[in-house]
Amino acid sequence: MPPDSLNLEPLFAPRSVAVMGASPRPSPGRYIVETLQNFGFTGDIYPVNPNYDEVAGVACFDDLADLPASPDIVVFCVSPERTMDGFRKLPPSGAGAAVIFGGGYGEAGDDGREMQREMVGICREAGIALCGPNCMGVISPHARSATYLQIGSNREALAGNVGLISQSGSICISMLSDVSRFGYSLVASTGNEAVVSAAAVMEYMVDLPETKVIACFTETIAEPERYVAALDKAADAGKPVVVLKVGKTKRTKDAIATHTGGMAGDDRVFSEILRAHRTIEVSEFDEL
Repeated sequence: MPPDSLNLEPLFAPRSVAVMGASPRPSPGRYIVETLQNFGFTGDIYPVNPNYDEVAGVACFDDLADLPASPDIVVFCVSPERTMDGFRKLPPSGAGAAVIFGGGYGEAGDDGREMQREMVGICREAGIALCGPNCMGVISPHARSATYLQIGSNREALAGNVGLISQSGSICISMLSDVSRFGYSLVASTGNEAVVSAAAVMEYMVDLPETKVIACFTETIAEPERYVAALDKAADAGKPVVVLKVGKTKRTKDAIATHTGGMAGDDRVFSEILRAHRTIEVSEFDEL
């Protein structure tokens, strides 16, 4: 399935969430279950871990194959090796989306790149919208959903009209730490963008009624033509896009390569493209 035809609803507005590696101890898997509960998520939550009977009061399942229904999205809170084992089970599970927080894939040498290539192949064949790997995940306050690495409880304080797309997890953490002036319609930490790119997320945000402005923290562009078309779509819809592009020094470009496995590109050309497509470029985080 080509990337531009992927259904992103299971990723951004899921009706059921499976959490691989959920456990009662303080951990990402438990945080996700509790955040969904705190957000008032109305769908089904399926913790998956053969070592426990329940997580946060929710019955635990041994394996994806044991779930009573197909999950919209599967969140992986396990090691890369166990993630790959579980990822191969996604097509028969009927899942439409996945989130992988961990690194060690396209940004981490030949073995990692091979694992990421296999993931992409599975997603293309089965039509799975993958966020990541190497990301913080997704928060959809208006859909009362969060498949995000850190715990969150106050959905009302988070909800607003800003769509945030960031390849950097730390930027998401910083932006979400202060919601006194504005809130978010959708937050997507895209990481390596193995399948779902910033451009695809931007397209979704333009069509999302709750989104009125879009903020992007960009390291590299995975789909340049689609990215530019998304900028035009946003401008035509009257939704301003504000972009902070990093990678102006050799040191920063080297850091980006190890973070997302991408190339920073020519900064001057990128600035010209943003200007030509009616986009607001900022030069530092405070300005964003």
